[in-house]
Amino acid sequence: MKKSKAKQSIVETAQKMIEKKGYFNLNINEVAYIAKVSVGTLYYHFPKGKADILAEIMSHKVEGFVEEFNKELGVEKILEKSMNLEETLRWFFKKIIELRRTDRYFLTAIQSEMLADPDEYMKFVKKYQNTDGLQQAMGILSEVVMKAGKTRTDSLNKVVEKRETILRVVGLLMNYQIIFPSYFGEDDEFVNLALRIFFEILN
Repeated sequence: MKKSKAKQSIVETAQKMIEKKGYFNLNINEVAYIAKVSVGTLYYHFPKGKADILAEIMSHKVEGFVEEFNKELGVEKILEKSMNLEETLRWFFKKIIELRRTDRYFLTAIQSEMLADPDEYMKFVKKYQNTDGLQQAMGILSEVVMKAGKTRTDSLNKVVEKRETILRVVGLLMNYQIIFPSYFGEDDEFVNLALRIFFEILN
């Protein structure tokens, strides 16, 4: 089995097993056996075992998320809605929650890795950037805002300037709302909260 095929088989096998049994019950030896590769081959591709496999899965999921977002909810389609900035944000946040909730068990696993070893998690983030898909979505949002011209230039500059802070704060809260439905109330209630935070950061 070629290395690329071996890696693909490991990822596909692990993803199915996580969906069926959960991340915490994932056994590396069992993954290797079902994927028909040696344990050595598995660790060759994924030196940190489960954590690296999870990161690879999430990386692929983000690619799929962005592709789906662009295909079904592209910039031009959003512009056709003729929404102002607040309306666009509200629509965006709700759509991200809707699309990402199908991956809530994988997002839970990401959070567990973060809490288990925060320092190692930061290396993980650098290696697999944007594993929650929010940054790509925010990139699309920035493009929409710029093209729509629905906000003052100084406001747009603030969005760009404070983008990382917005991503960290709103993204973290959004992950909790996705993982724990109704954690901040119903999704509409959470979106209201996220909007208040978004505009407060801009002030």
